[in-house]
Amino acid sequence: MVNNLSKAKSAFLREAAEQPIIWREWSPQVLEEAKREDKPILIDVGAVWCHWCHVMDRETYSNEGVAMLVNEDFIPVKVDRDEMPDLDRELQNAVFAISGETGWPLTVFMTPSGKVFFGGTYFPPDDMYGRIGFKRLLKNIAEVWKNKRDEIERSAFDPSTISFGGENLELSDAIIQIVGEYDLEYGGLGNSSKFPHPLVDTLMLNYSAISGDDVGKKVSLFTAKKMYNGAIFDQVGGGYHRYTVDREWKIPHFEKLLIDNAEIMLSLVKLYEATNDVDVRDALERTYDFVKREMDMGETFANSLDADSDGIEGYYYTWTLEEMERCLAEDFDLGKKIFGISKSEEVEGRKILLRDLENEKLIQIMGKDKALSKLNSIREKLLECRKERNPPFKDINDYTHPNARMSEAMLYTSTLLGNSYDLPLKILRKVRSSPHRRITGNEEPSLEDMASVALADISAFEISSEREFLDYARDISSAIREKIRSSKPYPLDSPNESSASLISRLIAKMSILEGADLKTEEVKFAGSPSFYAGLIDTNFILQNGALSHVVIVDEGDSLADQLQRTALLSFYPLKVVERVSDSERDHLPSYVRAMFDVKRGSSRAFVCIGKSCSQPVTDQASIKHLLKTKL
Repeated sequence: MVNNLSKAKSAFLREAAEQPIIWREWSPQVLEEAKREDKPILIDVGAVWCHWCHVMDRETYSNEGVAMLVNEDFIPVKVDRDEMPDLDRELQNAVFAISGETGWPLTVFMTPSGKVFFGGTYFPPDDMYGRIGFKRLLKNIAEVWKNKRDEIERSAFDPSTISFGGENLELSDAIIQIVGEYDLEYGGLGNSSKFPHPLVDTLMLNYSAISGDDVGKKVSLFTAKKMYNGAIFDQVGGGYHRYTVDREWKIPHFEKLLIDNAEIMLSLVKLYEATNDVDVRDALERTYDFVKREMDMGETFANSLDADSDGIEGYYYTWTLEEMERCLAEDFDLGKKIFGISKSEEVEGRKILLRDLENEKLIQIMGKDKALSKLNSIREKLLECRKERNPPFKDINDYTHPNARMSEAMLYTSTLLGNSYDLPLKILRKVRSSPHRRITGNEEPSLEDMASVALADISAFEISSEREFLDYARDISSAIREKIRSSKPYPLDSPNESSASLISRLIAKMSILEGADLKTEEVKFAGSPSFYAGLIDTNFILQNGALSHVVIVDEGDSLADQLQRTALLSFYPLKVVERVSDSERDHLPSYVRAMFDVKRGSSRAFVCIGKSCSQPVTDQASIKHLLKTKL
C-alpha cells in the first residue's frame, strides 16, 4: 500500500507523497479505521512554509526505520494547518496542555475515539539535540498502548473540550500586564525568539488614545521601528518573515505568510495615522510592493513563500560580500554601511541584511529626499540581482481568510499611499464569489473566513461607497450569528487574530453603521492576556465608547473626495467612514438623518461618537480635530 497524497490539494501534503509512511488525510474514516484495527492515530500537523516541518519530513518521516514502526503500529495522518486551522488549534491546545510545547511541526497521538493522549513538536529519528528519538518514542507508545491501555484512556481527553476560562481581570489591568511583557530594549514581547504581535501593538496604540497614557503608543512605535530595522523585515524586497529565533530581530526564519503581512499592514496603517513616522510609511510601501510583486496570482493572492531555496535556508534573502559588490558596484561601500554587513549575523555562511545606518541618521547625512532616493536605488539594484536566483517555493492555495485580510489591508494602505484600489477590489470580488475555505474549493468556510470577508467588504464600502459591499457584509454577519450557535468562536490570537476577535470587531462596525447599541462582554484569560489582545482591544474600545461614525454627505463637488480621504486617514480607535448622497439618507441611523439637511448645498461631514454627532463641517482640519478631541 502506498499513500495517496499526490492527489491532495495541499502542497504540504503532496510533498509527502513519496515518503514510505502510508499517510492518510484527516477525515471521519480515519477514526473508523483506527477502531477497526485497534491502533492509535499519529497526526503530523505542519505547513509548506514551515522550515522544521521540512526537516522532520526529510530526516524522520523519510527514514525507513521510522516508517516501518509507524505503518505497523499506528494510523498515520498528515494535516496542513493552513487547510484545517480549526483542527490545528484544537490539537495545539491539547499538546500544550500535555507537554507545554506548541508550534509546527506538531506531533499528536490520539486514541481511536478521538482523544489526545500525548504530543510534542519536532522529533529527530534518533536521540539528539537533547530530544528523544522518534523511533524510541514510537516503540514506547506502542508498548504502552498494548500493555497499559487503561492508563492512556484515563489521561486522554477530547481536544475540542479544552476550556479557556481563567483569570478575571479588569481590561485596564490586563493592558498594564501586557505592557510589562514588552522588551523595552529591543521591542516586541518577551526576551527570546520573537513573533510580531500586531494586535498587541494596535491595542497599545488604542489604549494610549483612550487613556491619555502615551506608554502604549511609545512601545507600539518602538517595536515597529525595531522590526523595520531588523532582519524580520525583508530589507531588499519588503514584507515580513514569520518570526526570529533571537531577541533582537536579527535572525529570522525566512518563510513569509500572506496572513502575517496582512495583519502587520493593518496595524501599521493605524500607527502611521497616529504618528506620521517615515519608517512606518516606508515599511507599508515596501510591504505593499512585495505583495503586489510576489503574491499576486491574478485573481487571488498566494498563501505563503517557503523559507528555503536551492536546499539552503534563507538562500534567496541572504548575501555574500562578493555578490553584493558585483551587484552594487559604486554603491557597495554605502550599501555595506546601510545594511550593517560588518555586524550582521550569518546563516548557512551567508550574511543576513538588517539596517545599521537607519533612516534618521541617513537623512541627517544626505537630506530626506536624497537619502530615501539613494536607499531605494540600492534596494532596487539588490532586488534585480536577487531575481536571478531560484525563488523559494510559493504555495498558491487560495485560502479565503488570508486573501480577505490582505484585501482589507491593501484597501486601507492604498488610501494612505495614493495607490489604485483595482487589485484589492478585484481580489475581494473573487473571494466573495465563493464563500468557502478555499476560494476555488467547496469546503465549508470557517468563522475566520466569514468574518474576514465581511470586514473586507466594510472597508471596500468605506472606500468605494458601493452599497453592494455593505449588503454583503450584512448578509455574512447574519450567517455568522447562526453559525456561532453551534460553533463557538475561538478566543486566542495565536499570534494571528482569533475568530472571536474578528467577529467582535465586525459586530462593532456593523452596529456603528446601523446605530445599534452594543455591550461589552467579559473576557477571561487563561495565561497571558497578550494572547487575547484582539478581544481586549474591542472590549476596551466599547467600554470607553471610542467608536466613531464619520458620515460624508456628497453634494457632487470635489470637496467630498477630500473629506472622505481625510476621514479615512485620521486616527481613531474604531471608526467607520460612510459617504452618502441625498438619495441614500434613509440608510443612515435616525440621529444622523435628523441633522442631514444642515448646511445643504456643499459637501459636509458629520463626526459621530456613539449616538452624538457634531455639527456638519466642511474642512479637513475640523474632521481631524473632532476625531482627536472626542476621545
